Amino acid sequence: MFYKYLLNCAKVFKWVRTIKIMNKEAFKKLLASLEGLDYFFISGFAVSIYLNGKKSFGDLDLVVHEKDIDRFANKIGAKLKRRLINKGTFTVNDYGFETKFLDLDIEATSGYPIKRVKENTFNKLFKYRVKRDFQGLKVYLAPIEEVLAQKAFFNREKDKKDLDMLKGIKFSKDLLLEISNDVGEKDKIIKNLKERGYKV
Repeated sequence: MFYKYLLNCAKVFKWVRTIKIMNKEAFKKLLASLEGLDYFFISGFAVSIYLNGKKSFGDLDLVVHEKDIDRFANKIGAKLKRRLINKGTFTVNDYGFETKFLDLDIEATSGYPIKRVKENTFNKLFKYRVKRDFQGLKVYLAPIEEVLAQKAFFNREKDKKDLDMLKGIKFSKDLLLEISNDVGEKDKIIKNLKERGYKV
């Protein structure tokens, strides 16, 4: 019984420790800058929130709709630019920036990769974004189906670990298949998900 109590305390401490990495006041100001704009967080921060802090995160990656990203950049004093980035497995051609806002490291993008942006399938994610609570603050995240598809697409060791941890979260099979098709590697994504025990 005492062991279970200590285990629960450890879990709570880990979530609190993860949150303390971020300056909450700075994060509040960041959210204020995003008020009224279409956005959602992706990558490590999204995974951390979906996992209730069981995984730490580094910088804050987010998508801001192309109609809003210039306003967002101006609000936080960032320099928006057209970028062409070769990620190895895919290429990004977006409007975006990397900056430090107060003590937060931020990377913002208008969308990825070139294929989805050109085919106009990326922006549907704004329709499916998810509102979640983070330390009493409401934030928008990429839909879990997008997170799973991206993790299975890259399928690095860290992605496999994330997929194992995310396995208990409910998802829409239809939306996951649709997003996987949009990414352009549907068979590969489904195969990798099945290997991690997902029923798709």
